[in-house]
Amino acid sequence: MITESSAQISKVFRKTNVLYSNLIDNLNQQDLAQLKQNKKDQKKLEKEIDELKSNVFYFIKNLDDSSVEASKFYILILGYLQDMVQSIDFITDNCYSHVNNNHKQLKFNQIRDLKKIDGQLQHLLQLLEDSFKTEDFYKIDLILSEKQMLLDTVSELISKQIHRIRTTETSPKNSKLYFALLLETNDLVKSIMNLLELFKEFNELNKE
Repeated sequence: MITESSAQISKVFRKTNVLYSNLIDNLNQQDLAQLKQNKKDQKKLEKEIDELKSNVFYFIKNLDDSSVEASKFYILILGYLQDMVQSIDFITDNCYSHVNNNHKQLKFNQIRDLKKIDGQLQHLLQLLEDSFKTEDFYKIDLILSEKQMLLDTVSELISKQIHRIRTTETSPKNSKLYFALLLETNDLVKSIMNLLELFKEFNELNKE
């Protein structure tokens, strides 16, 4: 049970990491063709989660009696994976729509700030991918303790954008996109942490 879930979670972390970074880069380049490809990649990821959900009935049917309690854990894990994918879907659609509608490019300092978040998120997701791939979960406590750093960065950047609007920002569309990306990234991180908390709880129960 742990092994199957770990492999699936690791793969979602890896694909989420790559897709988020590509989205920020392609938004910066105003590369509509690549953003369209990002939409296709996101739909593939969404389909993978849907397939896992479709298999839940058969997964539960085939469990031996000693593993029945684990089915609840598995369903909750899929819920958090779906939350992650929905956040990426929202970010993908917003980036594509902004460029497709020929709205002004985000400013240098906005892209720079998004790249800062991207760097922190890449580090987090790489740690998580490695942990779940190798089933080496000792880092989970460390990652959970560091989550506030990323959430604090998002909060700080929201405050910075509010200040820009009050002083120098002139594009409502830019602000709408920028706030949307920050808030959805915040939700993405929270979904990841909820999944980690659940996985940690289940892992500890299995050790007892």
